[in-house]
Amino acid sequence: MNRTAAILIKSAAWMTALSLVNKLLGVFLRLYVSARIGSAGMGLFQLVLSVYTLFSTFATAGFTLAVSRLAAEKRGSGEAESRAITLRAARVSLLLSAAAAAAMLAFSGYAADALIGDARCAGALRVLAASLPFMAFAACLKGWLFAQRRGVATAAASLLEQAVKTAAAALMLGAVFAGSNDPGKMCFGIALAITLSETSSCAFLFIKSGLWKNRGGRAAPHARTRGELFPVAFPVALSVWITSALHTAESLLVPKVFASYSGGNREYALSQFGMIRGMVIPLLFFPFVFLASLVSVFTPELSRLNLLPDRDPLRSRVKLLTGAAAVFAFAAGGVFFAIPEAIGEAFYPGRDTAGAIRILALVTPFMYIETVCDAILKAVGEQKRTLGYTVMNSLLRVALIFTLVKRMGGEGYLWLLVISNTFSYLLCRVRLLRATGAGADIPRGCVVPLLCAAGGGFSAKTVLDIFLAGKSAAVCAAAGTAVYAAVFAMLLLILMGGRVKNAFSLFFESRAGRACG
Repeated sequence: MNRTAAILIKSAAWMTALSLVNKLLGVFLRLYVSARIGSAGMGLFQLVLSVYTLFSTFATAGFTLAVSRLAAEKRGSGEAESRAITLRAARVSLLLSAAAAAAMLAFSGYAADALIGDARCAGALRVLAASLPFMAFAACLKGWLFAQRRGVATAAASLLEQAVKTAAAALMLGAVFAGSNDPGKMCFGIALAITLSETSSCAFLFIKSGLWKNRGGRAAPHARTRGELFPVAFPVALSVWITSALHTAESLLVPKVFASYSGGNREYALSQFGMIRGMVIPLLFFPFVFLASLVSVFTPELSRLNLLPDRDPLRSRVKLLTGAAAVFAFAAGGVFFAIPEAIGEAFYPGRDTAGAIRILALVTPFMYIETVCDAILKAVGEQKRTLGYTVMNSLLRVALIFTLVKRMGGEGYLWLLVISNTFSYLLCRVRLLRATGAGADIPRGCVVPLLCAAGGGFSAKTVLDIFLAGKSAAVCAAAGTAVYAAVFAMLLLILMGGRVKNAFSLFFESRAGRACG
């Protein structure tokens, strides 16, 4: 392995480590917030975030990708040209974010009253509006740093953002509003923590970027600078805007249907929504941080291989990535299915999340693999297809909201997630086969990891029932996960030893080839 490849792999390892710490802080924050405001409060704040996300995507979507691509392309012409496109994008993004912030401020009262259903949340929306310019500028700075191959700095910024958010939220909920249980004040405190964290992250990225130093001199006039940004950023932004609007509509609709199911009980509606969307789903996606790092390493390589006339290298890499994703996805889903009581009680004591965790564990492998397939499809130029699939899936979810959720309440919403994620997985998997020719290896990518998960789950459950009965949930969750992981890995090596070794070899060859290229 050459020195460049080693540096790139080391960078990926650092990004994974920082992302893991970031996720752990996020879990700690959710634990603290859920204990402080309850599942109903979590549901209410999820609605606030749904409205916020709609405006924030308008301000930021497409800029990180556009800047990273265009700035990298212009590095050959000198740093001045690369800086010029970054600063041009920053000016455009700040203009859009100012418009989004103004609209959010003007719309906050109506959104809180009519959409969220609680006028006290207007203050939280107004505070969050102040973060939009910082988010927009940070999106451009991240693109610049990616173009400079300084991805670790962006991971460090995300970690700083999470740390500031956690500390500020603890200060607001534990000190400033310690004597209050008013949901409006609680949401305001968390919103202020988010705004402070976005500001600090933006400042850190600006310092690390060094854009103000102007080391490359002044860029020569470039007639295409303005015209280059729009074709790259707009298609991505349009996709994100449509997706965000659909998800926001869904998020606002679900609690209303929950309330209708319960005879108008808004507390039940917010509690169910907060438990599923604010607690269970983030917990199920926590292990994905390891897989996300693998995807980030491979997607640039896939884009390069997609340009070659020989499709065999692309098929080989896609099979490797989807195979690794399948093994990891079944491993993650298996542990959540095997010991949901211990895991749920360890993270959210007294919240009765075990049933939701077990049902969604059934579709966790599909959620992971679909996310990976979606990233691969975008890497090989299939963005329009993925957008179409998102729209189709959103329409299916809306239909299921008025059928399953209206008749079954929270359980119906869980099965909605199972059906819709399975549907989305099938669409992406079939399209990936047609776009790359890389079919799924059913025996090694499904049967073997399923057997490993079954063996690991049985072992973990047996250890908990025989040796750890009556122990604390945290001890049971940690011990059960350790036993499960050990048995799963042992069975995987027995059944696929040679394949695992070859996969690692191919991975490092891929990195070395990319570095040399």
